[in-house]
Amino acid sequence: MTRTQGEFERRLERLRQIVERLEQADLPLEEGVALYKEGLQLSQACRQELDRARHEITMYQDGVLKEFEPREGDDGSAGD
Repeated sequence: MTRTQGEFERRLERLRQIVERLEQADLPLEEGVALYKEGLQLSQACRQELDRARHEITMYQDGVLKEFEPREGDDGSAGD
């Protein structure tokens, strides 16, 4: 596993922890706001990493290397 892959996984795990904590009813407001901000930063970093990876993916089609083009609905924009 490369350093970048490890960083992505670490960020994703931290994001999961934040979501779990935000779902708890006993969360003080100040902590909730701080966790929400941290979660936004982590989410943006993960999104950037996924976008970079998507651009690096190539497909071999008809003897020509082409940039990856997601199918409709596969671009991750649904629900944004």
